[in-house]
Amino acid sequence: MTREALFAYLAIVGMITITPGPDTALVVRNAMRQGWGAGVRTGLGSAAGLLLWGLAAGAGISAVLAASAIAFTVLKLAGAAYLGYLGARMLWRSWRSKESKESAADAPPVPAPASSPALFRQGLTTNLLNPKAAAFFTALLPQFVTAHDGTAIPVIIGLTLIAATANLTGQFAFAITAHHTARLVGHRRFEKILDRLVGSVLLGLGLKIATGDRP
Repeated sequence: MTREALFAYLAIVGMITITPGPDTALVVRNAMRQGWGAGVRTGLGSAAGLLLWGLAAGAGISAVLAASAIAFTVLKLAGAAYLGYLGARMLWRSWRSKESKESAADAPPVPAPASSPALFRQGLTTNLLNPKAAAFFTALLPQFVTAHDGTAIPVIIGLTLIAATANLTGQFAFAITAHHTARLVGHRRFEKILDRLVGSVLLGLGLKIATGDRP
């Protein structure tokens, strides 16, 4: 891999990192609700999803996905359904919270915070079912791998580690920013608005993925 190709790859990874996606929406939401640590744990799951996609590329699994329209469609619809489920659940929670407040004199009970494994699974599942993550490792990544023998696998793994590290670094920054923003505005007051905003974004992204063409 030439130096120019590496710099081009780093530039593309940097642009992808700072562009918000479904995993970023979940990181921001969890960080504002449960603190920056919750956002980082979600980000760890997101980065792990990218690592698994990289391993799939190295093993040739992603090439099968790229060649199969049926497999890609299944992945696309599964990802859209998962984002729709998360978005609908957030909207339903915010609506129930409003109804509870109107029907009871006391404040509604605060939902139990999600556990670390649950936060990790959210980030992991979001990227594993993200067709754009699949497209990155099936269409874009091979363009930067010039070798076609056994030496290509270490290169793919190295480039995957770069993408996963950049993803985690970006999610960490988003989590810290979201946490401090929540402290400034008062996260308890902002929770319903946050759930409705992020829930609507996830529903919109799910619909976009479900109706989008294959990259």
